[in-house]
Amino acid sequence: MLCEMCGKESEFTKTISVEGTTLKVCKECSRFGESSDGKVGGSKKRTAAAPSRTVVAERLQARERRMKTRSIYSDEETTDLVPEYPQLIREARMDRGWKQEDLAAKLNERASVIAKLENGSMRPDDALLKKLEHELGIKLTEKVAMVKSEGGHSQGKVLTLGDMIKKK
Repeated sequence: MLCEMCGKESEFTKTISVEGTTLKVCKECSRFGESSDGKVGGSKKRTAAAPSRTVVAERLQARERRMKTRSIYSDEETTDLVPEYPQLIREARMDRGWKQEDLAAKLNERASVIAKLENGSMRPDDALLKKLEHELGIKLTEKVAMVKSEGGHSQGKVLTLGDMIKKK
């Protein structure tokens, strides 16, 4: 008989289920699936314990919070990087008596990244910003009020292409 998994000719085939598909396979390939008696590759199948209802509920709530859409224009305030972040990073590092290499090692970053941050040629991403604030004990973000645009010619609150074109 022909093994439906590897294509090898075999005297004996066994019917197993692989990823929900029933196949007739040789003895060697039978270890990749589950037989009808619940055995996997010659041993009993191990089933993971089902998570409790509270765990499932917590995961669903966390997922709903993550997936909730949010308008970036609805917030009155937003956080932004302070303009003097290079000086703040340098001063906090020097107050602790660390070299750039020491701070880089603590943050698991390269020393060149710290040098670029301190001379202002690089803006830190959110992950690096959090690491810097935590390790140095400083605040590098500030709340900034959203500025609402005034005017516009469209009837709705949305800026249109016609609003951008200067009419003669």
